Amino acid sequence: MRRIDGAKGVVSCLVSTQDGKAVAPADYLPLKNHKLEFGDGVLERSVSVAIVNDNQYEGNEDFTVILSDAEGGAVFADECDGAPERAIATVMIINDEDEDVSADCNKMCVALGLNADLLVLIANEWSHQFDEAVRFEGEWVASAILMYTLALPWRLIFAFAPPPRLGGGWVCFCIVLIMIGVLTAIIGDLAAHLGCCLGIAPSITAITFVALGTSLPDTFASMKAAIDEPHADSSIGNITGSNSVNVFLGLGLPWAVAAIYWSVRGRADETLGGAWHARYGSESWYVSGMPVAFAVPAADLGFSVAVFSMCAVLTLGVLILRRATLGFELGGSQPWAKASAVLLVCLWLVYIGASIWYTTTQG
Repeated sequence: MRRIDGAKGVVSCLVSTQDGKAVAPADYLPLKNHKLEFGDGVLERSVSVAIVNDNQYEGNEDFTVILSDAEGGAVFADECDGAPERAIATVMIINDEDEDVSADCNKMCVALGLNADLLVLIANEWSHQFDEAVRFEGEWVASAILMYTLALPWRLIFAFAPPPRLGGGWVCFCIVLIMIGVLTAIIGDLAAHLGCCLGIAPSITAITFVALGTSLPDTFASMKAAIDEPHADSSIGNITGSNSVNVFLGLGLPWAVAAIYWSVRGRADETLGGAWHARYGSESWYVSGMPVAFAVPAADLGFSVAVFSMCAVLTLGVLILRRATLGFELGGSQPWAKASAVLLVCLWLVYIGASIWYTTTQG
């Protein structure tokens, strides 16, 4: 790397690598946030990326070197790919192996466009997921053993999700999305049955048991992302995205199936259509002779959504205020972190309390 337009003062940047057709660590040894510093008067610096020679015929492969987070007043030149925030360079690994000494299966993989190293890494990562799922971490106390036992079946189920390396992450995304949708539907049905047995109104069941059952796992995942990542993007993106998935798949998918069923079967079966009209004939929204369709009466949903929307706006306001005053959305010194946590929990309690009060008074 060359420093231009002056050499006074100390500047630095971070160097990271990203897989292309070449995958780490099978083809090269990766770098992640490696700090490259130019001292006062230094014009050139270099960084080394070790290439792995495995004596396999793999064809030409490439990976990317990314320079980012320039400090000391430096910026990347306009002609750089990704400027001015970063500079991106593609490194090509040229195959120099003699085909005569290579296995026929390796040649076939290259001809079919398959990456043998990538397949091996995917298999190893998939196996490692099951090792992590059954591994017990922590002290052997009764509470820890109980939580491990309760979580083990779910950990094993989600260990079947393929590693993100497969298909650029899309296979993992789609399969996990389906798993979350099925799990949300199961939790919703179980919570509905529990609320019915306890005599709790369906709207209250939805915002307590169902919401907690579907959102707490996302909360713990977001907490782990907040701890492991330097920025809050992954944490906030996960909690908002996963809750959207819960709603769209856990409710939207069953409702879509029910809507199609009633649209086709309800109109063709006169007995079923008559039962539908008899059931909803006393509702305020019912109009005589209206076509049979899947009906979801709003009931107390309007008030609940209004309170939730106000609490959501206040929550976003807290994040924006923390960003403007403290410089970050999450974490920080204990007084501010605890104060923010208490405020957000209070907003949730206000939402629950107001919804229960409205349902009780209207009932």
